Order: sequence, then structure tokens, then C-alpha cells
Amino acid sequence: MRVRRLWPAALLLLTPVLAACGDDDPDADDTPTAASSPTEETSPTEVPPSAAPTAPSTPASTLPAACDVVSADDLAEAYGMSFGAPEVGGDDSDEQGLAWTSDDCSFESAGLAEVTVKLTGPEDFTRGAFGCPQPADDDGIVEPAADIAGATGGWWKVSNPPEFEGELRACTDKVLLQIDLDYEDGVQYEGDPLNQSVGLAERILTAIAG
Repeated sequence: MRVRRLWPAALLLLTPVLAACGDDDPDADDTPTAASSPTEETSPTEVPPSAAPTAPSTPASTLPAACDVVSADDLAEAYGMSFGAPEVGGDDSDEQGLAWTSDDCSFESAGLAEVTVKLTGPEDFTRGAFGCPQPADDDGIVEPAADIAGATGGWWKVSNPPEFEGELRACTDKVLLQIDLDYEDGVQYEGDPLNQSVGLAERILTAIAG
């Protein structure tokens, strides 16, 4: 009996199978890659800006306003003349290495004189220690004013003739009180400006002390 050679046919039958098996192999191009997550742009950690250096706060003044402790009636009683409405102001002084700022209240007696009351506390000294500085004597005569009730010390200054300007300083441990008395040119002053200014200073110091 002649045996039939079947291997060519078997080979042909296997070829599709092998081809099919080959299709199961993952294609290199089709190999899934790990999905790259979108790169988030990482912003640098926000560091809060450093706070600007805070300037030391100036202590609030413990003194009342000058116009709260003196009135036109007080001046009329002290100097014997009528004064108009007060005018609020302020002034910077710089004397003998010291500097300070005052709270002012000014009154005018038309055609006669102007009076300004100035209050300065320890916190108002911008250079040097708080105290009772002696006025400069290069443009007038200065003498101590020790007999002021309620004050620990004081000074009285009178300008050189022919003009008349008086300046009284009355001091305590909490206030430097200054009263400036300025008469108009040609006015003949009658009275005692020192004692009158001392009387006004004592009234004001009493009002400040409460």
C-alpha cells in the first residue's frame, strides 16, 4: 500500500495558526505606556512678605488740648482786656540742644495784644529729655519764676525795649506750660505782666491737674 504524503497539507494548515498566534504578540508600537499626568506647574511656595519694620509708636499725649483749659474769659480776667475767639495751632521749638512740639491756643485783643498758651508733655520732646528749659537770653532778659503755685519751677523773659514781649514758663513733672504775651507796637502797657501771667498759669495748671 502506498502511503500518502500529507505533510505539505498539514504544513499549510499550520501556517494560518502560526500567523494567528503571531498576531497575539503585542506590537511594540501598541504597547501602552504609563500615561503621563499633565505636569502641573509648581509655583514656588509663597512666602508672605516680611512685615515692614514698625516705627515705634509715639505715646499718646496725656495732656488736654490747650484750648480746653483756657478761655477768652480767663485772659480777660488776667489781663483786663477783651479777647476774641481762640485759634488752635502748634509750634516747634529748638533751643540749646532740646527740641519739642507744643499744642497752642491763641487769643487776640484787637489793636492791643496777642496771648498764646502752649502745652508740651514729656512725649512731645523730640530731642533731649523733658524738663524746664531756660529761654535764650540773647534777645531779652531772663529770670527765674519760682513762685508759681502748682509748678516745680519756671522762667520769665522780657524782650529788649522798645517792643514788649513777655514769656512765662511754668513747669511740672507732666507739662511745660508757656504763655507768650505780645503787645502791639506803641501800646502803653499798664499793669504787672509777670504777676498777671503767673495768675493765668496757676489757673491753667489747676485745670490740667483736674
